[in-house]
Amino acid sequence: MIKNLLWAAIASLVLFFGTGIAPASAVVLDEATRTVTLDGAGKKATISTEELASGQRLFNLQCTKCHLQGKTKTNNNVSLGLEDLAGAEPPRDNVLALVDYLEHPTSYDGVDNLEELHPNVSRPDIYPELKNFTKEDLQNISGYMLIAPRLDVRWGGTIYF
Repeated sequence: MIKNLLWAAIASLVLFFGTGIAPASAVVLDEATRTVTLDGAGKKATISTEELASGQRLFNLQCTKCHLQGKTKTNNNVSLGLEDLAGAEPPRDNVLALVDYLEHPTSYDGVDNLEELHPNVSRPDIYPELKNFTKEDLQNISGYMLIAPRLDVRWGGTIYF
């Protein structure tokens, strides 16, 4: 009886407050919402709903340990919000730049190599959980990261009501 009441209370809280960002596969997104910047020259690309769902799934599996809802646990001053991504050196506010980061991570100012500190596909000896990620997986994760702020107003920071 108490167990049933506990589950009912949890379900009520989830229904009232929500769980954060909705699964991309459960949301029908128009083409404009799924269009992101592809490269530093400003070329645009439209992410399919399947690519978006794949990116979200992979992000949730491997990235939320440190980047839950686009925040950065190890450095609260730098998030995965679009403004912070654009302020990095080099800017990381497009798909190809994020893919490059996931292959060869650097510090926010671009000076220090972080391949031994940040998960990446170049060091499967240190980060075996990423060793099977393909270029397409990295593109899907990157596309998701650029669309996520459109799906969740709290992405990358806290909104105070």
